[in-house]
Amino acid sequence: MALKDKPQTKKNHHFFQSLKHAGSGVLFAIRHERNLRRDLIVAAVVFIAAYLLRLPGTSFLWLGLVIFLVFQAELWNSVAEYLVDLSTKRKFNPLAKVIKDLSAGIVLLTALFSVVVGLIIFLPALLQVLRTQLGW
Repeated sequence: MALKDKPQTKKNHHFFQSLKHAGSGVLFAIRHERNLRRDLIVAAVVFIAAYLLRLPGTSFLWLGLVIFLVFQAELWNSVAEYLVDLSTKRKFNPLAKVIKDLSAGIVLLTALFSVVVGLIIFLPALLQVLRTQLGW
C-alpha cells in the first residue's frame, strides 16, 4: 500500500501499529531508493565474504554496525531529499541544494568510514589466505 492511499489522522495507539508504519517506510525506501538497494547487495556480499573467510564474531558485529550506519545515513538522506522537494515544490533553490549536498555528504562520510572498517577487518584475513594458498 502506498503512503498516500490511507492518510493517518490519529496517533498510533499501539506498538504494532507503529511497527507497521516503520516497516512501510523502510519498504518504501528499498523500492524507491536505488542506492539503498545497492547497499543491500553490498551488505550481502560482505557478510558472505566474512562467512567464507571464517571471520570471528566480533568482526561480524563491526561489519553489521557499519552496514547499519550506512543504511541509516541513506534513510536520513532520503528524508532530507523528500522534505526539500516537498517544501520547494521541486523548484531549484540554492539553500535546498546546500541541504541536499550536506545530506549526501553524511552518506559519503559514513560510507568511507565503513570502507576503512572493512579494510581493517578483511585485509589481514585476505593476506592470510594469499600466504596459505599462494605461498607468499
